[in-house]
Amino acid sequence: MKIKCLKCNEIIESKHRHNLVNCKCANCYIDGGQDYLHFGGKDFSKILIIFDDGTEVLASDEENYKRKYEEWENNKYRNFSNFPLNKKIE
Repeated sequence: MKIKCLKCNEIIESKHRHNLVNCKCANCYIDGGQDYLHFGGKDFSKILIIFDDGTEVLASDEENYKRKYEEWENNKYRNFSNFPLNKKIE
C-alpha cells in the first residue's frame, strides 16, 4: 500500500513494519509496510491512499477508506491462511 501527497505529488511507501516515511513537503506520512497501515498528515483532503489492487481513495473519504481497508485486511489474512503449514520452505 502507498499514499500520494497531493501537495507535492510524491508517492511514498512503507517497506516494512515500523518504517515511517514522510513525503518531501512533510504534509503526510505512512508506516507499517504490509503488516498494517498507519498514515497521517496535515490535510487529509490532500492524501490519496493507493491500495495494492490500484484502487485510490482520498483519506478524507472516511467511509470508502474504511471499507477498502477492511477488504485489504481480510485478503491479507485469507492469503496467509492458505499457506500450507506442512510445506517445507526453501
